[in-house]
Amino acid sequence: MLENSRLSVVFITRKLERETENLMLYARITVDGKRAEFSINRELKASLWDNRSKRGKGFSKYVISLNKYLDQIFTGLHEAHRQLLQDDVDITSAMIKARYLGQDERYKTLLDLITYHNTSMQTVLRKGTMKNYYSTERCINEFLKEEKGIEDIPLKKLNYGFIVDFEQYIRKYKPATRMGCANNGTMKHMERLKRCPDWPSN
Repeated sequence: MLENSRLSVVFITRKLERETENLMLYARITVDGKRAEFSINRELKASLWDNRSKRGKGFSKYVISLNKYLDQIFTGLHEAHRQLLQDDVDITSAMIKARYLGQDERYKTLLDLITYHNTSMQTVLRKGTMKNYYSTERCINEFLKEEKGIEDIPLKKLNYGFIVDFEQYIRKYKPATRMGCANNGTMKHMERLKRCPDWPSN
């Protein structure tokens, strides 16, 4: 998507409030003219900052280490942008920042959410109940691969159509070890799926 490819990453400085020669460094992300910034928790003397190259100048160990760190952040932000492009979402500078910092919980995948739920509920629910949740997880895995041709799906892309398609798949589902699901079994799978936290409402 062309509009999501207009990414700019630069490093900027601001004077510290306390009296000092040092500057605080920030990463600035711009997508389609809209900015997001965050501190990289590094300081540098004003005389050692090259405002043209947006990097430290000189060959001291600190400056060399700092510039390597800036390069890592630059690469990491572009990788976050690439991941979001693959998720096929409308990308903003705030989303890239959140993905890089590991703060974009709402954009995790369905299987991430199911794994989190089943892991956190192991000490809460009975073994028989957990066995049923694992069965639903297996059905979802097979549905994604056989019907959708994908390994996983972002939560952002889940909708009513996905629920209907999964329900129809379950009604036809026939594991090798037993018969397919009757109406009651289908409804149980659907209930367990919808009980996962943060399930989209649309």
